Amino acid sequence: MKKISWISSLLAVTLLLSCVTINIYFPAEEVRSAADRFVHEVWGERNGRPAEEPPVTEPVPGPGARLRFGGASTAWAAQNIEVSTPEIRAIKEAMQRRHESLQPLLESGRIGIDAAGLLAVRDLAGLDLRSRSQAQRLVEEENADRLRLYREIARANDFPDRAGEVQSIFADSWRDQAPSGWYLQDRSGAWRRK
Repeated sequence: MKKISWISSLLAVTLLLSCVTINIYFPAEEVRSAADRFVHEVWGERNGRPAEEPPVTEPVPGPGARLRFGGASTAWAAQNIEVSTPEIRAIKEAMQRRHESLQPLLESGRIGIDAAGLLAVRDLAGLDLRSRSQAQRLVEEENADRLRLYREIARANDFPDRAGEVQSIFADSWRDQAPSGWYLQDRSGAWRRK
């Protein structure tokens, strides 16, 4: 009986010390790094910025990443954000091609980047009907591709319900990497030149 009690106690202690909780969290920093690289690849040198790559940040483990004796420890799953599926590559290529047509409209202030990181028509006065229609079409196509991109990144990285968070992070990257002179909309809806 003593032997069974001793084995049971040893088994209980072993189970207690080996408990590990794996937290799957939203990898905001990794998404931010991927967003910065993506925006840089779409706009590249064409937006007046040098061709250097943005710095890559290493994932930081959360609290409790080290083993704690006497209780369960937490292991944080580091993710390498996937931004190179066939769908994402097709979206990026379409955005790169479209950027050449959008750039003059962005530089002139006719369109700008709104608070959600999407393009918005600001002022098409002075353009003929055909040019206005083309500007509207370019903005609609770009915004549709951006929204598709966020959904695809979320899906490809197994957090399909977090596309809104991906969009929010990308919005910061679009706005941060916009060259001076482009119009940005703040959270209150007011436009200002960067």
